[in-house]
Amino acid sequence: MTTLPSSGRTTRSWLIWLTAIACLPPLGLNLLVPLDVALRDALGLTAAQGQAAIALYVLGLAIGQPLAGVSADRWGRRGTLVAGLLLALAGSAAAALAPDAGVLLLGRGLTGLGLSVVLVVPRATLRDLCSGVALQRGMAIISVAFALTPAVAPVLGWALLVWGGGWRVALGVVPVLIALGVVLAGWRHTETRPSGTTPPDWDTLGVLWHHRVPRWVALGFAAISSVFFLLIAQGPAALRESVGLDGREIAWVLGGTYLGFLGGSLWAMRQARLWSGLALCTWGAGLSALGVIAILACAWWPSPLAWIIGMLAYSAGHGVIFPSALSVVMQALPSRAGMAAAFTGMLQMAVGAVVSGGAALLPGTATQRTAVVALIMVGMGLLALLAAHRQGASARREKDA
Repeated sequence: MTTLPSSGRTTRSWLIWLTAIACLPPLGLNLLVPLDVALRDALGLTAAQGQAAIALYVLGLAIGQPLAGVSADRWGRRGTLVAGLLLALAGSAAAALAPDAGVLLLGRGLTGLGLSVVLVVPRATLRDLCSGVALQRGMAIISVAFALTPAVAPVLGWALLVWGGGWRVALGVVPVLIALGVVLAGWRHTETRPSGTTPPDWDTLGVLWHHRVPRWVALGFAAISSVFFLLIAQGPAALRESVGLDGREIAWVLGGTYLGFLGGSLWAMRQARLWSGLALCTWGAGLSALGVIAILACAWWPSPLAWIIGMLAYSAGHGVIFPSALSVVMQALPSRAGMAAAFTGMLQMAVGAVVSGGAALLPGTATQRTAVVALIMVGMGLLALLAAHRQGASARREKDA
């Protein structure tokens, strides 16, 4: 264990804090999963508005990340984190108290916009503190939050809906936890931005694009990760339609299968010394593809077991590729860590928002839409990672020559 001279805190204490704060975005996203029917009945939401409550949240996460990256690199990590959490606090409170669908959707969009800082600042802070294998392992540890939270949030949302007093109480958990995050961020998150940080500019996107391997890894990551948002948006309807599950069963199935993400993240952490980030991305993509094939089979042969196996396999692969892809991109731009994390996350969230929102407009049943779109996106991700391997091999040949 090492002690950081800038703050006197150990790397272990930093990882605990960064992992804890990283739970907020997936909590705000997945807590809504079992509330779809209750929100429709209480606020008169149409099916499209129900999908928009998720898509706008994800879109807010996407739009906010490059802004958070600019702010984190220009003005610092701590101030950016506190400001974003305050915006998310206002949005989540509005959503929990919404009198109609319009206020709910506005609140969800603002919540995603504010919480976008939590997808940038912890990653940039970790890059400030370490590099190499330590960075890859740290990213895997932080991504554990993205495994445990989606597993717990749907069950928590259902329990609060049924026993806690309704959907307002369930959504009210989000502003309470964000308020706690504001207090802790102001108290505990000391500034880590290095003095040599490159002044932020939008040319980071061009710099990233000209790094051929990270470019293709970022694109592959965005395509494969979009299925995660698709399952959140379309999964409840597909499970009701294909195998007749009720709200409680859907919460347990979705929550339980996302534990695969935990297994994938832990495996990626243990393998960081043995495999490169690109190799781990490829392993994760292959496992995700197997899961999507199992889900595709449910379009013709509905089976709860096939759904569970498919989502477990996909989420495990997603858990492997999530920290590995981010470490590849951030290692390529060490002096632009905030912007590198921001643009990678922005791409992931933007594709996820388009896929999760657009899938509802396609013809066919919810199961068919989910399975076909998931297969297309994972296939595109695999092609992007294949291009990354080819570019990497070409670069090595040029270096040897």
